[in-house]
Amino acid sequence: MTIKKYQAKTFGEALACVKRELGEEAVIISSEDRKGARPYVEITAAVDYDIEQHESKGYVPATSPVQSSDLAELKNEIKTLRECVEAMRNSGGELTLPAERKKMFYFLRERSIRDDYALNLVERARDIEDLETLISEDMCRSKFFDSASSVTWNLSSRYDKRIVMLIGPTGAGKTTTVAKLASKAVKEGRRAAIIGVDTFKIGAAEQIRIYSKMIGIPLEIVADAQDLKKSVRKYNDRDILLIDTTGQNPKDDGYIRGLKDIYKTGLSIETQLLLSTSSDCDFLINTYKHYGALPIDYMAFTKTDEAVNLGSIYNLCRTYRKPVAYITTGQRVPGNIEFVDSRKLTNLILKTGSA
Repeated sequence: MTIKKYQAKTFGEALACVKRELGEEAVIISSEDRKGARPYVEITAAVDYDIEQHESKGYVPATSPVQSSDLAELKNEIKTLRECVEAMRNSGGELTLPAERKKMFYFLRERSIRDDYALNLVERARDIEDLETLISEDMCRSKFFDSASSVTWNLSSRYDKRIVMLIGPTGAGKTTTVAKLASKAVKEGRRAAIIGVDTFKIGAAEQIRIYSKMIGIPLEIVADAQDLKKSVRKYNDRDILLIDTTGQNPKDDGYIRGLKDIYKTGLSIETQLLLSTSSDCDFLINTYKHYGALPIDYMAFTKTDEAVNLGSIYNLCRTYRKPVAYITTGQRVPGNIEFVDSRKLTNLILKTGSA
């Protein structure tokens, strides 16, 4: 393992020196602001030097028993140091950041932005006011949105026939969101119908029936993929078909296989994964991993009015690089649904939190 100190006028310049010489895998051990007539920033960084890998390639010459003993001791020291650095990386290396950057880091952490993403933002930001621009730009560059001021998904954004299926875990708000989308479509003068693929929850089927009657559009409940295909043909004259699916444990392979069967019908389906922001980020990440076996086109974030903070939206977007269709902000039907652009969503993320 190599450990070196770097000095520069700013944190960003010093960090650039670290990455240029030691590479992207380097770990920041400490960072200090040095005062004086010519103030500067000093960063101590480390990078692994894998002796085992060199040995396997024949780079270590033959040694005497005494040398072998010294080499074994050196290996142990390097292993211990590597473990210490990794521990610092995982549990508090950020505490050695300069005061202003530490403030930015905790500001982002309080909004539930992941530590590694928060540190990356802190490295790039000139000051705390710069965070809004950086987060919004991240979303645009990663194609979460088409541009900083445009909406990626909207019922009125295109007028060809659409089949939109909402998937997600129990409690994500799929049925209510289907009703919101259906209401919006009718308000925009589009002909809509709802198909419910839900044989497990009688209550959910009854709920969607109430909504369909309230909105004034047809509803059909089907049991499997083949029945779904027949219903799609039945409502071929509709501008938009909204498919409401049952919410179950995504760890259930049988449940996921049942959803996969829908795509085998040959229907052109647009899939939206609904995720409740009232759930913690680890749960949402784990949920996406299981639903990731399906062809997800968009993510949508529900119950933003119930969430303590919304950093999980940035985490999910940056991790899985899927565009955001919309967010929901309450239970009211119609209403309480917003087709936000990246700037609006960034503002919502930064306004939550305890600070």
